[in-house]
Amino acid sequence: MRMLLSWVAFGAAITSFSKLWVGVRGALEGQRLYGPAEALFWMALFLGCMGFLTFVIYAADRAAGRTRRAMPWFDRLLDRGRTAGGVEATREH
Repeated sequence: MRMLLSWVAFGAAITSFSKLWVGVRGALEGQRLYGPAEALFWMALFLGCMGFLTFVIYAADRAAGRTRRAMPWFDRLLDRGRTAGGVEATREH
C-alpha cells in the first residue's frame, strides 16, 4: 500500500510542478492562466507530496540502517507508540 501511495504522490508532484511551471511561464509572459487560489493549491499539493515522499524514503532508509543524520521530526512520527526499548506499547482501554 505504501508503494502505491508513493507512486501516486510522485505522479501528483510531477503534475503539480508542471502546472506551477506553466503558471510561472505565463506570468512572465504577461498572461494570467489561473488565480492565486489555484496557484496556492498547486504549490501546497507539490510541497505536501514532496514531504510525503521524503518521509517514506527516510523511513525505508532508517529501517535498513542507512541514515547518516537523524531527522528528529520524522523520527518522532516513526517512533509513535513505541517505548524506549523499541517494543510496541499496548493501550489498555
